[in-house]
Amino acid sequence: MSNRPSLTPLLLCCLGFALSSGCSSKTPSSEGPPAPKVPELHEIVLNGPLPEELHGELFGGSRHNHRELLDELDNVVKQPLIKGVFLRVAGFSGAWARAAEVTSSLQRVRAAGKPVHCHFDNVDNAGYALLAASCDKLSMGPAGMLGLTGVHAETVYAKDLLDLVGLEAELLQVGRFKGAADALTRSSMPDEVRQVLDLLVDDLQHVLTDALTKGRKLDEAQSKSAIDSGPHAANSALELKLVDAITFDDEARAHALEAARVSHSVRALRDDENEHLEFGELLSALFGGKPEKPKGERISLAYLSGTISDDPHDRPSGSASGPFVAAMRRIADERDIRALVLRIDSPGGSALASDKMWHAVARVAKRKPVIVSVGDMAASGGYYVASAGTEIFAQAQSLLGSIGVVGGKIVGASLAARLGVHSTALSRGQNSGWMSPFHPFSKTERAAILRAMRQTYDTFIVRVRDGRHLDPARLSAVAEGRVMSGHRAHEGGLVDTIGGLNDALARARSQAGLRPDANVEVWPKERSVFERASKLFAGSESRHVHALNQLAEALPELSHSPILSAWLHGDLAPLAALPYVLRLE
Repeated sequence: MSNRPSLTPLLLCCLGFALSSGCSSKTPSSEGPPAPKVPELHEIVLNGPLPEELHGELFGGSRHNHRELLDELDNVVKQPLIKGVFLRVAGFSGAWARAAEVTSSLQRVRAAGKPVHCHFDNVDNAGYALLAASCDKLSMGPAGMLGLTGVHAETVYAKDLLDLVGLEAELLQVGRFKGAADALTRSSMPDEVRQVLDLLVDDLQHVLTDALTKGRKLDEAQSKSAIDSGPHAANSALELKLVDAITFDDEARAHALEAARVSHSVRALRDDENEHLEFGELLSALFGGKPEKPKGERISLAYLSGTISDDPHDRPSGSASGPFVAAMRRIADERDIRALVLRIDSPGGSALASDKMWHAVARVAKRKPVIVSVGDMAASGGYYVASAGTEIFAQAQSLLGSIGVVGGKIVGASLAARLGVHSTALSRGQNSGWMSPFHPFSKTERAAILRAMRQTYDTFIVRVRDGRHLDPARLSAVAEGRVMSGHRAHEGGLVDTIGGLNDALARARSQAGLRPDANVEVWPKERSVFERASKLFAGSESRHVHALNQLAEALPELSHSPILSAWLHGDLAPLAALPYVLRLE
């Protein structure tokens, strides 16, 4: 008999609450938002970057994703009675590429003759770059703070911590610039890593100064001075012409209504914590949410997000190879799906899983166009999969590359000795104990794993060479673990076109011979609260989730490391993972 808690009382409680609230049975429409009947202004509130895909979080989380935001802005352009946009932003948390896509959409709104007024109280570099480049008028709250300070990249090195507790990271790398093991094997930044990060920071700093010079009409000296003297309170920001006015949000909204020449505004993409759910919406959230997939000729939009793992089943986060490969096979075989847009935002992970995913995408590409759209990142294993596409789109601010391999283990011999734990090994075969946590690699074990990793690296190189049609010299200049911005990746041949998700969708429809508004089928579908709860209460991966949660509390930066995630899941060698635990602000 199972000891797992039953979901029935929870479900009945939710349904009983909904019924007692007297909710109507409104269900989501699959035909998009209705056209307005009177002139109106659309207000959009972004408390941070919207996620690439929704997972139906059990408690909290956004009810909207990034693509829905882009669709809303496209709808503003198309609908004649939507007269403008009032945008409120509270930072973009270093999501530079998603910020750039929103910027492009807002610029199309302005090109359509519809004013874009913006307001913030507190905003960071990426959020301000979006606002400065996108808004006709920009206001700031009187007690707010403009975090315009310049781009900051910080890497975390924990070797001394491991030494302190008695752990040793036995990690090997292929690729001179790879650096994936550095977070656990070094105490400071090596020169090779400094070289590639310097270029990346330069590129993002250029994005920031470009927004100031073009959007705020400041010269180069004024832009540099504004950045170097940041952060700014409201009066300082106004004096330096970084904002147009100091107002509260209701006053800014009133000015936006006046500019749009309308009398009322409509809140788009509502995401209030206490927002009332109608009965049909509650059922939708519990049992699967989204409408049935579109029928007839269409394109498919598939997401590859988070750390890549070799797993036959879904995980609470990241992308598992099993479900992804199955989806790609269905997309390849289904004749009415005329093209695939693969949206990638991943730092990589398991090299084995990446190769399986690459093969599945390549199979689709033999039958129909595969347009890859890179979000904030397609690094290492993420780029491995991307290289199978027929065309790759990325923003200039996207992070790409990291063509290299890392692998190894965490050795706890010193910690075990301190705790009075001893091991005895009985081995047959020179390298049979290679993954034992109680001793470092021997010379023969180290040689064997390096040999395997070099073979994985060679395979990675072949995938990129064949997919991108690069000659050896040009490929060598972008390989060896180098990480770069989308701008430099475009120059180096890793990217075909600078553009965002909407551009990729338009290209896919065009190459498939479909009309510009052809239906889009999204994979994976949004998970219902019921499905999420089932996974949670089933206890699958509870040990790993608990370990990662504990790690996140103690070391929030290191908790994002694909290396540590792979170690907790027993899937460490070899990996195609992002080279650093990196925060870009």
